[in-house]
Amino acid sequence: MSSAPGNEEVETIVCDIVAEALACDRAIVRADSNLMADLGAESLDFLDLVFKLEHEFHIQITRGEMERAARGDMSEEEFAPGGFISEAGLERLRQLMPEATARIKPGLRPGQVLSLFSVQTFVNLVHAKMASASTAA
Repeated sequence: MSSAPGNEEVETIVCDIVAEALACDRAIVRADSNLMADLGAESLDFLDLVFKLEHEFHIQITRGEMERAARGDMSEEEFAPGGFISEAGLERLRQLMPEATARIKPGLRPGQVLSLFSVQTFVNLVHAKMASASTAA
């Protein structure tokens, strides 16, 4: 890509990549589609999606980055004492993933965070990565 794509273009490309990676009809893939609940993604599909997004947008999404972003500066014990995400951790997730606010509820376990991801989550991630890459350049 010679120039940075705009917001709508990023959304369209991410939707196309999701449809391809999950082998589903592009017509059903929307920004608000939940990857697991609506589109049937499994945890391994996320690796393929990340690889395709990295290749398409020339960005790097490191392994564990999503979890670290979700925790922020909280320790694992502060984020999920006793195996459940704390209220502070839930609030952090709501800030990072406003598109998933309705599904971010007490009783959520760290292993369930992937189930919150929508196409919009990846659109937001691509935008953030491209913005940080342009400020670093």
